[in-house]
Amino acid sequence: MSTISSTQNSSSSVLSQYAIGNQTASSAATSSASASSAAQAVSSATQTLGENDFLTMMMAQLKSQDPLNPMDNSAFVAQLAQFSQVQGIQNLNTTMTSLSQNMTSNQALQASSLIGKQVYVPSASAVYSGTGPIVGQFSLSQATNSVNVAISDASGNVIKNMQLGSQASGNGTFTWDGSNNQGVQQPAGTYSVAVTAPIGGQTTQVPTSLPANVNSVSFSGSGGAVQLNLQGLGSVALSSVTQIAQ
Repeated sequence: MSTISSTQNSSSSVLSQYAIGNQTASSAATSSASASSAAQAVSSATQTLGENDFLTMMMAQLKSQDPLNPMDNSAFVAQLAQFSQVQGIQNLNTTMTSLSQNMTSNQALQASSLIGKQVYVPSASAVYSGTGPIVGQFSLSQATNSVNVAISDASGNVIKNMQLGSQASGNGTFTWDGSNNQGVQQPAGTYSVAVTAPIGGQTTQVPTSLPANVNSVSFSGSGGAVQLNLQGLGSVALSSVTQIAQ
């Protein structure tokens, strides 16, 4: 009669072993000799318990219960309800993983349409082609009576200063025609841009967004963020794009 008593005491442990998912068949043996034998038939010592394991152990438990003192109906129903809940969570996890993979693939396909186009990203550097202007963007946290734009070459020398005067809070733009302070056109290359304004009594460098050409698109696989490979700037996340210029 000791075997039946051990089986009854394991009624609550069957589900807990399944729900935890990290209990091995050897640990199940210490809870119930009958349930352990059934679990070992379907699971190795290194396998996690799954849906089939749970059902096999429950059937073994029902077969081994004391007919004069069977499992309480409420306990049996509670186990089935919890089993359904755990199974639902597992299905939801699988669905969410699949959805995440599909969203990443869709983002990569959509981002591929940006190849050859120009986008704006937060940056302090811009690639000048040697012809045409560069239109940059900046953001002010408050209105100011003076905004200065400084353009520096690859050696760090400031070649152009532009005074924009009073600006309202929010987003603003500036245009650099590619010339220095003497009006001499500059060669193609990467230039640094610093936009400063007096804010709170101090000269502060404000955030800038500058244009760059998209050379290619890449992503790191399942769940990875889509990356845009920009000319002269390297890789940036697709989510960093603030505007598509053309």
